[in-house]
Amino acid sequence: MNAMSLCNHLQRRGAVYYFRVRIPSDLLEVYAPKREIVHSLKTKDPKEAKAKCRVLAVKVDQEFAEHRRRLEAEKKQVPSQETPAQRNLTDLDTVQDFELTRLAMLYLHEVLSHDEMERAVAKPNEKELREWEETQEHLRQLHEQRGLEFTPEPFPRVGLSPDTVRRKREHARLFIQGGGLCLATGDTSLIQDEALAFLDAHDFKVADLASSNFQKLCLSLIQKKIEAQEAILKRLDGEWVPTPSPAAPQAQIIVINGAQANPVLSSIPGIIQQTVAGQEQDQKLIPSADNPLLSAIWESYLRERKPAPMTERDFEASMNRFIELVGNLPVQAITKSHFRQFKEALLKLPAHLPKEIRRLPFPKLLAKVEQDQKNGTEYKLLNPTTVNNKYLGALKAVLSHAVDGGFIDTNPAEQIRVTFHADTQGEAEPSVLPYTDEELGVIFSSSFFVAGQPDKFKKKMSRDQILDYQWLSILGLFTGARLEEIGQLDVADLMEEDGVNYLYVHGDPNSTRRIKNRSSRRKIPVHPRLIALGFLDFVALRSSQGEKKIFSTLAELDGRQGKRTSAFSKWWTRLTTEIGVKSGRQKTFHSFRHTFKRAMRNAQVDGNLTDAIQGHSNRSVSAHYGRDKDGMGYALPVLFEAISKVSMDQVIIPKPEGK
Repeated sequence: MNAMSLCNHLQRRGAVYYFRVRIPSDLLEVYAPKREIVHSLKTKDPKEAKAKCRVLAVKVDQEFAEHRRRLEAEKKQVPSQETPAQRNLTDLDTVQDFELTRLAMLYLHEVLSHDEMERAVAKPNEKELREWEETQEHLRQLHEQRGLEFTPEPFPRVGLSPDTVRRKREHARLFIQGGGLCLATGDTSLIQDEALAFLDAHDFKVADLASSNFQKLCLSLIQKKIEAQEAILKRLDGEWVPTPSPAAPQAQIIVINGAQANPVLSSIPGIIQQTVAGQEQDQKLIPSADNPLLSAIWESYLRERKPAPMTERDFEASMNRFIELVGNLPVQAITKSHFRQFKEALLKLPAHLPKEIRRLPFPKLLAKVEQDQKNGTEYKLLNPTTVNNKYLGALKAVLSHAVDGGFIDTNPAEQIRVTFHADTQGEAEPSVLPYTDEELGVIFSSSFFVAGQPDKFKKKMSRDQILDYQWLSILGLFTGARLEEIGQLDVADLMEEDGVNYLYVHGDPNSTRRIKNRSSRRKIPVHPRLIALGFLDFVALRSSQGEKKIFSTLAELDGRQGKRTSAFSKWWTRLTTEIGVKSGRQKTFHSFRHTFKRAMRNAQVDGNLTDAIQGHSNRSVSAHYGRDKDGMGYALPVLFEAISKVSMDQVIIPKPEGK
């Protein structure tokens, strides 16, 4: 039922407006014998009638949808004939308080929805029909005795019979009184059977009736049933109480795969503490177009931001861990406490996970790690920098996208980070170290770089691949660029401006070519040593071969990270390990970038010039003034002069010749 057709459901009888809608053919059996729904809008004003009509249309739409969902569920249950053991049931002991709250809300909705449905579709039983006929016959006889004409009233075949109304009042008053006593004493026996049936209908199982979660849920259901019975009494007295909307299904709202009685999670303070209350809280828990699930925000982020494959992979890992821990919540229901919980859990996560536990859901993974530690296994945990930059940073970026989209006003993850003091915890070691002059000498004097010397790596490579790998390494030293930035370069990216040869680093939305961020787009002057070693001739060779890419032997998209340089990166690790330069995780190809930065500092080159060459961002407003159409804040001759101050004369580099 769309908004354009709402006025078609308006009908005026006399001066009063009514809402009228035909019951869909697939639901006629549910509403039988009714074929349409008619409600008085109790107004003579057409504007007020239209407003009420819209509200009622949405309510009826929801009612139809709920009936269809129930009918579909019944259809699935009948032919399948699955036993509880065969169904995929969620153990109630594995869910968190947040999910118990949602179940209680759903129970309240179902109780009041059933009461509402009874008024629309309830059919009389034979006993009530006989009692009604006997009453009408008695009234007829009394009228005849007094000489009065009697017109029998038809039996109310739709709606509540007087007997049903009487029974509902009695049940409501008894439960309100008895439920209050149960809450006072903590006795849940009054509702346990009903709770078990409710949980089974929603694919939950209860292993132990004395479990904490089952007892908490039963107490919540008693509270909600008291609330429902109070609302039913008001309805019976003519004061209509609307049926609250249900929370989203569990698979949409929360997915908890945690281990039973997880001691790791129980040690984290403030697990899923909500700062909102009442109806506001209920609305935040319900997904909608304006309150999408976190997974939907993530999908929107991917569509609009189009991150590089490796960034997407890292962000997805963070998103999955977060959702595994706190649930796939509507974005407005996410609070700072969720991120505090996530941060505390990450600090218990090993930096390198064994394969056999790597794919476990986060809560189970944490429980397994804690158990291993108790049994004597030692794990090196994530350091604060990784937690802040990789995991929390990913979530902050995705939630910022939600702010930009107008779904939330502020980013709840913004101020959450791990803090530590160097005087108590020590300075964190750098994740990457620059190469020393001695290490550079070892690298470029190795047999792979010296023409004519036998080398085990060269034996398996063509001349073009050897040239690519040699020049990739040399460009890393003399440009300070990221490996993938170099590997993506096209032959056309070697240009000249103001007498300076330069390499144009940029992304391309129409291809797989990516750069890290906006500041990464830049022009890097070709270092004089590169020209002397024959780099311009090498590019000319690739051009004469009809190649688009400078490094033509690299695969277009190589490896699970979606990078052209994945295979080279692995080869670089093998080479540097073979020659004794690789030690630990701090010496990688990225060390060239640190080497270049350090060399520029030692040459006393202005840091802003170095940042412009390396593509490091400067967040100050003034730094963006005076840039040209390509985003360059300095003329190329100025950058060429700066880069030329770093001669690297102490490093002897043979001219690349392939074999």
